Amino acid sequence: MSSKRMYGFFRCTKCNADWESSHVYSKGNEYYKQDCKRCLIAVGPYRVEPIICSVCGEQICTCTERRNIQPNRPHLSHLCEKCKNGHVCGGGGRY
Repeated sequence: MSSKRMYGFFRCTKCNADWESSHVYSKGNEYYKQDCKRCLIAVGPYRVEPIICSVCGEQICTCTERRNIQPNRPHLSHLCEKCKNGHVCGGGGRY
């Protein structure tokens, strides 16, 4: 598993809420979990993939637009296992 930033797909096991995150990181043989906004249950991603640029289709690029990443949207660190463990994901509390 890579420790680099990945893109993950989540589904709450209690309420079936779905969400995606561009802040998915590994910790050993598993990934850090994120809490469901509704239930506050920690959930691991069911699918993880590299972050792919939606403009050029490359994993590493100089484009500013990347798939489903909203740079001005606040990172919900209170729902993020990695952040709650003191390993802050994003710079300045942003995605």
